[in-house]
This record gives sequence, structure tokens and C-alpha cells, in this order.
Amino acid sequence: MATGIATQPFPQQFGRYYLLGKIAMGGMAEIFRAKSVGAEGFEKVVVIKRILPHFCEDEGFVTMFQDEARVAAHLTHANVVQIFDFDEVDGLFFIAMEYVEGADLKRVLDVGAKKGRPLSIAQSVAIMIEASQGLHYAHTRIVEGQPLNIIHRDVSPHNVMVSYNGEVKIMDFGIAKAASRSTKTRVGTVKGKCAYMSPEQARGKPLDGRSDLFALGVCLWEMLTGKRLFVGESDFETLNNVLKAEVPPPSELNPEIPKELDAIVLKSLARERDNRQADVGGFVSELRRWFYSAVPDPEAIAIKTYMNDLFDDDITRLRSDTAHEAQLMDQMRKGGSSSSTRKVQTGSQPALRSTGADDERTMALDAAGQISGPGDADRTMALPDAMNQLGLGSRPHGATNFGRTMVGQEAMAPKKSNVGLFVGLGILVVGIAAVAAFVAMRPRPVEPTAAMIAAPAIRFKMTIKAKGAAEISVNDELVCTNKDECAYEGDKGAELRVLARNGDRKQLEKVTLDRENMVVEVKLPDEEKKVEAPQLAATAPTVIVEVDPANATLTVNGRPLALTNGNAKVPDVKLGDNVKIEAKAEGFKTETKEFLIKNPTVETLKIVMQKDKPAPPVGGGGGGGGGGGSSTPAATSPGKVVVTAKPWAKVSIKGKDYGLTPVTFSLPAGKHSVTLTKGAVTKSVSVTIKAGGSSSVSADMNAE
Repeated sequence: MATGIATQPFPQQFGRYYLLGKIAMGGMAEIFRAKSVGAEGFEKVVVIKRILPHFCEDEGFVTMFQDEARVAAHLTHANVVQIFDFDEVDGLFFIAMEYVEGADLKRVLDVGAKKGRPLSIAQSVAIMIEASQGLHYAHTRIVEGQPLNIIHRDVSPHNVMVSYNGEVKIMDFGIAKAASRSTKTRVGTVKGKCAYMSPEQARGKPLDGRSDLFALGVCLWEMLTGKRLFVGESDFETLNNVLKAEVPPPSELNPEIPKELDAIVLKSLARERDNRQADVGGFVSELRRWFYSAVPDPEAIAIKTYMNDLFDDDITRLRSDTAHEAQLMDQMRKGGSSSSTRKVQTGSQPALRSTGADDERTMALDAAGQISGPGDADRTMALPDAMNQLGLGSRPHGATNFGRTMVGQEAMAPKKSNVGLFVGLGILVVGIAAVAAFVAMRPRPVEPTAAMIAAPAIRFKMTIKAKGAAEISVNDELVCTNKDECAYEGDKGAELRVLARNGDRKQLEKVTLDRENMVVEVKLPDEEKKVEAPQLAATAPTVIVEVDPANATLTVNGRPLALTNGNAKVPDVKLGDNVKIEAKAEGFKTETKEFLIKNPTVETLKIVMQKDKPAPPVGGGGGGGGGGGSSTPAATSPGKVVVTAKPWAKVSIKGKDYGLTPVTFSLPAGKHSVTLTKGAVTKSVSVTIKAGGSSSVSADMNAE
């Protein structure tokens, strides 16, 4: 196995790939943006996920990683990140997968919140529909007449990619299991992120697709509310919250959410899985019905437009980096430096930002509520079923990972020392070809072997154009929704049935995928009658005013507007309107501002009022020393209060709702009674507000 420190600049040759730059580094693998180069100028950008050297020495880990890669390679769907290749170069095992230009959903939510541009309700549902379609496809995938029974078990915003073109893809199918079986893994670490586990997964129970459905429900609840659902101050507290599964309706935190959507989300988050939707497909159907009835103009909430606006700087930087990489690759070819002498040196690497696996620690509880280790948690794994159906797995009871049977009747020999693997010339075993492929001391990179993964079929890309289509499907498989144009990739020579549909209007075209970059146009029948009114109504943006302090009085274009917890929605506003806002509050300077409404979806107008200087005391007091005493706030000026609760609570004062903890807001000076509610538990605490000061209150809302 190669050792040393990576000091070479990028690009670096790695087998038949060129590593262009490191994207991230986690606890078990490092991730690179890479390029595959072929004849006649063929190039394809991919992601290389390479196991760190010390994990490559663990044959049980490598075998499981290989099996999981084979299963994931059977997933080909527009909403699933595609696995292309699994191989080994100089003793380092890697997976090559689809490269998605975009950001994971966790970063989308974080950047949106930071910039004051969170996803709208309709956008959140649109993303969830796409992600759920990919997951339902994996759950129901059949290969050679046998279901794979794949369950992701690690669904979270970290594992949902949103491209700059508005595509949504689920990633990392099965990789979590390979990690959990490693002998290097910390004791107590099992599959799944605590805050997104289902109650049955947290207890280490056998799982089905409804466990992933619960995780999707958690993601959607958090997207709609902008809050975390189950996160506590410790892993144990988080898991305890998951097991209780006490979920407030999203509309309690975001009044804009309709009750119909509330019901869909709460059903997916039922504690007992039999009370959830029958499967993820049912969840998708319910979300679609709500979406098409509530969103008359899907283009107005286009994810592509949102992503390009939110990540404008990132996209510009990516284009610059891509151009620079192309120059370096060209220089490498001209300079002849792309030979095998530029193979990647590996070993200790400087620490890079993790991909997010460690910031959500994982564990599970057994049936008695005790934290369990990896052995117990293996009961939650559904992927062995898939491997058995593919002929990848079932080993005899008590057998180890060493020498287990592989596809093609080839076997992997166990590693007996750090020096390398030796093949006895007189050994007559069916798997001798695979043994040779794993010899660590071979002098040059090798091509993929049959024992690793079957050579992929030749695949062509095509573009489907269907103006006005609500759904586009290929061979009865949904490809995209609410797009006039979408991409599809399939096997060369495949016979395809391309169907475009919008309500009762539909059109079917039969084509043969016989060349690269085909363009298929599907023309929907004309509508009998166009209804313009809903389209015009959909162009009206949502305009929100945020004011600090929260007790200010507000007028918008001369009309009074009531604030709730410092927020208010401005009615009857159109794109391009000027909005004049005047805010007044005792102890603060009056603020008057004008805003031009430029965002077609959601516009947030923020006003932060400045404190007014109190008038000097009557009589002046002699004037010595710079205005003596004027820094003392007026007795009637407000103060701030911070309210927290374990694990959470709804906050109100005299019937006025202040949202979900933790929350900060202003109150007039004096004594106040704060009411905290969580389910059937209600508690009242008193707080005294000092003029211009800050106070805090807290309560434990766990039932006695």
C-alpha cells in the first residue's frame, strides 16, 4: 500500500481518474472532485470517495463497503445520486459517483436563514416531493424479479443534495452500514443521526420503509418551521425526545402553514409506524395533491431561481475553478506529466472540514431503553436482504468476513501481514483472479475487476422538452415535475416511452436512445380554456416585516399593521411596489423607511429601531463631568427577556403567543407572568423586567 504525505498539487493521477481537488474529509473517507478521461476527448466529472488508508487494512470493512457499493449501483433514478464504479488503486479502495453541482439541504437551510431568505412553504414541499420520489424508488427497486428491500436509515438534510439547476437527489445509500461494521468505529456508534431517527430505529428494532418516512417527516417539519424538532442538550436527551415523538403542529410555529399540510406532516411523524402513511409513495401522493391545489404557478417558486440567487458567489467561484482546472489538465497533457509517476501519494492529511457525519452523533437504544453498541444495532440493517437477493452475502453462522463468496464465484483472500498478499501458484480455487486483483504490491494501477463491480453499460444522455408539463415520466418512472425541460440518462439502444402530462392533457412519444445528447420534444394538446386570474394572483410576493423592538406600533403606507412577536405580513403588495413603513415605540426613535419590492417569492423587510436618549433631569444638577446621569434609561423604557425550556415549550403572556423556545423578545418594564406549554404540561414563571435591561427565565417541561 502506498504511504507518504500528499504534497503534489492538483490535478493528480489516481488510476484512470484525475483528482482535481479535495471537497471534504470525514472520519473514514476523503472526497475529491475528479475527472475520467477517455478517447476522442471524452471527459466526465465525478466524485471520488476514497477510504482512508487504515480502514483499507480492515478486510471486514472493505468487504462490506464493496457489497454496499454493488447494491447502490443498482439504483438509477433522477432523484438518486448514481454510483458509477468501485475499485482499488495501490491498496486504496474508492467509489466513483455522480457529481452534483449544488449544496446539501443542510447548507441550503443554513445559508437561507443567514441571508434572511428561507425556503417558502411551497419550495419546501417541492424539494420534499423530489427527495421522497428517490427514496420510494429505492424502497421498491426490483432486480431480476427480486426486491432489494433497501432502507436508507440515514435520511437527513446532510444526505439530500440540491443542485444549482433545481434538481434534488438522495445520496449515501448503504455507506452508513459499511462504516458501522468497521473495527475502527467507536464503541456505541451505530447507524443514523440521532435527531432524524424513527422511534423504532432508536430502539434497535427491525425496520421497514416507514422508518425512512419518519426521517423525511422530521426534515420537512424543520424546513417549514426553521426550528429543530428533537435536538436536546445531549445525545441521550435527543434520543429520549425521539422515543416520545411529541410533535407540535408546524402551524404553531409558522401560522402561514395550512392545516391540510399540518395533517400530512404529523401523520408521517406518528410514533407508531402503523399510524403513518402506508409507505413513502403514499407520502408523495399526499404532498402532490396539496401542492397542485395550493400552488397555481409552480414556476413562481422555482428551486433553480432560488438556488442561483442564494449561491450566486459560490457559482461564480465554481465556474472560475472549473476553468482553471481545464487549463491545468491541458498543461498536464502537453507537458506529458500525466504518466503513472504522478500517482497520488497517501497517508496523513491535514484536517479538512468534515462532511457533517460527526456533528450529529449516532447511537441507539435497546428495548429496555439502554444505549446499545454496534452489535445490537445491526438488527436495524435491511441491506443484507438486498445482498442475498443479488447473491452477495449470506455467510454461514459464525463465519468471518475473510474469504467470503463474491459475485462471479471469485473470492477475496485474507490479508496476513502488512507486507502484502501472496498467491500460491499451486492453489486451485475458483476465485484466483480476484486474489490477484487484491495483491497490494503490483507496480501500476489496474483496471476494475469483475469481482469489484460489473463494467457499466454504455449510457447516453438526452434532453426531454415538454412545455407546460406538470410531470414527465420515462417508462412509467417519474423523471421530473413542473419543468419544461429535464435531463434523462439511459442505456444505449433502450426503447423509451416518454410521457408528458398536465392534468387531463397528456402526450406519449416512443423513442430509441441511439445517440448521445438526443433531444425529444413532446407537445401537449392545447388547453381548451386558459384561466389567467390564478396566474396573476400567484405573482404577488409574500412580504414580511420584522421590527425590533417587538412591541412597536407599525403603519404601512399609512395603514396600521399589528405585529406578532415582532413580525407582520404586509397585505396587497405586488412586485415593483414601493412600501413606506413607519415604526414607533416608547423609548425609541421613530423610524420611517421605504422599500422597493424586488423578490417575486418572499421579501423580508427589517427595521431595527434606535434607543432615544432620555431628557436631562430638570435643574441640570450643576453640569459637571459630561452630562451626569443621562445614561440611566427612562423608567418606562422596555427591556428584553430570554425564555428557554427543556426540551421545548410554547411561550405566551396574557394570551399573546411569542413562539417556541428558545425565544427572545421585549417587554415593558415591570413584573410579568410567562406561561409555558408543552402538550398537557403547563407552567407559569414570573419575571421582572428592568428598563433597558435583560432578564431570562427557564423551565423543565418534562412531565413529573
